Amino acid sequence: MLQRVGSKLRTPRLRVLLAAAGGATIAVAAASTVGLAATGSPAQAQYAPRSTAPPTITGTAQVGQTLTANPGTWNGDQPVVFSFQWLRCNSSGNSCATIGGATNQTYTAGDADRDSTLRVQVRAQNRDGSTTAMSRATARIAAAAGPAGAIRLPTGEVSIPATSVPSTERLVIDRVAFTPTVVRSRTNPIRLVVKVKDTRGNVVRDVLVFVRSTPVVTRTPAETRTGQDGTVTFDVQPESDFPLRNGYAVQFFVRARKDGDRPLAGIAGYRLVQVDTAR
Repeated sequence: MLQRVGSKLRTPRLRVLLAAAGGATIAVAAASTVGLAATGSPAQAQYAPRSTAPPTITGTAQVGQTLTANPGTWNGDQPVVFSFQWLRCNSSGNSCATIGGATNQTYTAGDADRDSTLRVQVRAQNRDGSTTAMSRATARIAAAAGPAGAIRLPTGEVSIPATSVPSTERLVIDRVAFTPTVVRSRTNPIRLVVKVKDTRGNVVRDVLVFVRSTPVVTRTPAETRTGQDGTVTFDVQPESDFPLRNGYAVQFFVRARKDGDRPLAGIAGYRLVQVDTAR
């Protein structure tokens, strides 16, 4: 009978007593050490981990979603310890490359994974050796789901309603354009075009925007909502004390807020801008 001793299998020493004439006995020794468990030997293959069902991946194949690797089913002496390596592959699940640092059992798909597939390689190890097995590829990783009410504009930007900006984000006064760029008259109005985004880069519609010169040297318009492209236009009329001086500028305070939020609370965003003046 074979016995495991360290990393080798040994055949116990047998003594066979044979009856001989005259009552004498003959001891027949069948004692040999059989070293079968070297690396790659049949004995190691028997006791090292062996995959009987491949690893699998669960979760939604979409940017921002977390995927989980299941190591599959293995035979072999216990305990068996598993380690993981995620790979990014082409849309057919081929030409895979390891993803740096992606060695946990879970992996959150990022923008770099969009339109690719993912696989996971599992390494099973016990005291007798180690073996690796590969999962099948996921479906192609889809783009992240947009906020409620999101629409794609012809410019490629994503427009969302103000109600889809969560409390963890903020409104941003992305751009303020003046026409004219240098004010030389108190007669003609000053046009301001304000564009609002959120901190995720979406343009935001239905935002209440307020502008006012500081000091107040123009007639202040009422709050106005941004359109689908996240912009709103104001025509501001200079008053008689509007300064027209070479090398001078007039500041404007711009605020964007969500309807229902207090003016200086919630997800509101603010910005100070200025327009040059001249005689």
